[in-house]
Amino acid sequence: GTLALLSVSSIFLFASFKKKKEEKNGKNKNRHRRVSFTSVGLGLGSFPPEANVKEPIINTAVYFDNNNCPLTKDVAQMIIKPLLLGYERLSHIPDLKNRTYRPTTRPTTGGENGSIIDPMDLIRILAIKGDETLTNDTILEHCQDSLGEGRGDLPWWEVLIIRNSGSGPSACVIRIHHVIGDGLALVAAFDKLLTNEDGTPIPSSSVVFRSSSGSSSSSSNNGEKKKKKGALLSTVWSLVEATVHCLTLAATKYDDDTAFSKMNHSKMKHSGKRKAVIFPTVPLEFVKRLKTAGGVTVNDILMTAVSQAIHDYCKLQNDEVLKSKGTSIQCRGLLPVGFPRTQEELSQSHTAMRNGWCMVSCDIGVGHSNVEDRLRHVHAKTMEMKEKPRAYMQLKIQNNLGPCIPVKVGQQTVFDTFSRHSLVLTNVPGPQGRVLFAGKKVKAVQLFFDNLLTQVDLISYAGGVYGNIVLDEEQLPNSEVFGQLYVGALVELAKVLDVDVPSEVKTFVS
Repeated sequence: GTLALLSVSSIFLFASFKKKKEEKNGKNKNRHRRVSFTSVGLGLGSFPPEANVKEPIINTAVYFDNNNCPLTKDVAQMIIKPLLLGYERLSHIPDLKNRTYRPTTRPTTGGENGSIIDPMDLIRILAIKGDETLTNDTILEHCQDSLGEGRGDLPWWEVLIIRNSGSGPSACVIRIHHVIGDGLALVAAFDKLLTNEDGTPIPSSSVVFRSSSGSSSSSSNNGEKKKKKGALLSTVWSLVEATVHCLTLAATKYDDDTAFSKMNHSKMKHSGKRKAVIFPTVPLEFVKRLKTAGGVTVNDILMTAVSQAIHDYCKLQNDEVLKSKGTSIQCRGLLPVGFPRTQEELSQSHTAMRNGWCMVSCDIGVGHSNVEDRLRHVHAKTMEMKEKPRAYMQLKIQNNLGPCIPVKVGQQTVFDTFSRHSLVLTNVPGPQGRVLFAGKKVKAVQLFFDNLLTQVDLISYAGGVYGNIVLDEEQLPNSEVFGQLYVGALVELAKVLDVDVPSEVKTFVS
């Protein structure tokens, strides 16, 4: 068994290194990159049809004061047109059978920069009158509107403009089918379109980039050679362990049936009913002070707050599993891990958009009753994720092994993996300062993703951390408390770590 796993690991590594070498030598420079199997799977549907999960759509909502929503023509010319001209996947149609993109059959108009469809065709407008809750309810209501086939051969994305004439904010929702690309690709694209309040370009997000060339050095020192040999053996073994973990994840034990996770089982299906609970916005600087005091990362702090909120929710539901199992409870999250790409990749129309990501399993320590113990548990688990190449091997397996198995088998494997977990948790860094979208000041941001599992999406913007949890309210009654429980966890951490709590945060828990 070990020999077979070593062989698999070696094949993946050899294929990866060979591809990189060919690209470095220029063999693939003029050839369009084939669509990855990850993208194909997202286009065909990641889950079996009986799970009733609709299209995977990334909904990025940017909010404006209700009298300051961008003009429709400005969205068309300042946002949609540059994206159509700049990115093949945003102007073309997925051809999943041939793992490529084809031109649309719709009428196009040409120009010196290329031929594109009418940008107005990718805009829908809704008029509402109400408060902020109505704005968010309207966004969620349209989160699963189809972007795939049956739309007159339009590219698989759109901008939904929600104009609110009431007391609540208006919003532009950039809705992109996940087959087009992942969060890192989209961040890089929108970095080029957003501007600072004075109209100057915003800094590119450093999380997206990696060096396009490796560094190497030679040494005749025997001690160095022994160290390298030991490091190689350690690397090979870690790849074996990671391969075993990835190949067996879909057969691991189901998470415990707490009040939060009880709906996750082998027969689970999407009910078609979802509710979004918006978390109170907390200052990013407050989270960073907690991070420094705890000697951990911002992500650790936010994951701990989510874990504590789930723990406290289970307590409010008088959860017998929580009472009986305590710290031994298994409650795992699936965390999307994106792989950085080079400036060269991001500069080319046919390579900038891609799905270079995978899900990594992480136990979030819901059973701990002490918030500091919870933080240490989460930090240990995230450090393990960074030190072990599980994400790397997961991506290699799904892109190299995936095409070799029937679609139904692949979908069932994804379902078996998801149904054994309790939630999906994402945390995305956004612009550090206030920005303009189509010439108008962005007041706030949110990410919404309707998944098979309960999903928590967090995003930072202009010094604040925004977030929400999308859930089935019939399965999770009294869910409106999650926002207050999330902030209450951060306040509890502040007490333990001796960090001052900002007055605006105190108001959320008083």
